[in-house]
Amino acid sequence: MIRIKEQKSGPVLITAAVTDFTDTMGYCEYKIPLSISGVRPRQTQSLVLGTKAHVAEEKYEKEHVKLEPVTEQQIRDKQTDIEFARENVRTVLTVPFEFPTANVLVTLSGRIDKIARVDQILTIQDDKFVSNPKSYDNKRAPYPSQLLQVLTYLNSSYSTSTHNNNNSKNIFHMPSAQKRWIVRICDRMTGKPYKIYSEIQTKETLYYLHATLERFASIVIGTNNPKHHNSKAKCKACSFKDCCEYEIQ
Repeated sequence: MIRIKEQKSGPVLITAAVTDFTDTMGYCEYKIPLSISGVRPRQTQSLVLGTKAHVAEEKYEKEHVKLEPVTEQQIRDKQTDIEFARENVRTVLTVPFEFPTANVLVTLSGRIDKIARVDQILTIQDDKFVSNPKSYDNKRAPYPSQLLQVLTYLNSSYSTSTHNNNNSKNIFHMPSAQKRWIVRICDRMTGKPYKIYSEIQTKETLYYLHATLERFASIVIGTNNPKHHNSKAKCKACSFKDCCEYEIQ
C-alpha cells in the first residue's frame, strides 16, 4: 500500500513497498490512486504459486548450501567477495524531490532474492517464476516492472535485520566498483531458470530509475495525473480490474 503523510514542517512523506512502486510504474499508473485509497488487489493463483516457488528456493538453499556469516569488515571492503543467504537482505531506498507545490521524500522498502559481491561487482538477482516461460523467447529485455525492481534494489541501502529496517543502526551500504542486475525467468513447474537477463548498470538505466521515481512521486501528490497504457490485455490480466473505473472492456 502507498501511504502519504503530510507534516506541518518538512517534506511530504511517501512510503511504499518496492513492488508497489514497480507494479504501478511498470504496469499501470492507475493503480496508484487505488493503492493510496486502501484498495487491495485480489489474490491471484499466479501470485500464490509464485510465492510458493520462492519459498521452495529458499528452503533448498538452506538445506544444500552452506554460507559463512558476513561480517561488517567484509561488507566495508569492496575487494572482499561476499554472498548473503537467499532472501536474507532487506532494502530501503530514500529519495527526495522538489516540486512547485511541495517537497517530497519517497521511501521504498523491499527484500532481495539474492545479493552478492564478486570481483568488486555488486550483483542483485531477482527470480520470476512464470507458468509459460516460452513467452519470453522473443523478449530482448525484461518487463519494465522487473527492471525497475532490480534497479531499485541495486541503489538501496541494506539490512539483515528482520525488524526496524529503517533504523540507521541496522542499515549498511555495499561499496563496489560496478553494479550488475540479473532477472531470472524460471519455469514455475520445475523451478529451473529458463531465460536470464543481465547487464551492468549504466548512467542511462540509473537516470531511468530516478525519472520514474520522480514521476511516481508527482502522481502520488497529485502534481501529475496517471497515464493509461491503453492495453486491453493488461486490463484483462490486472488484479485491480474488479474495482477500476478505467478498465478497457
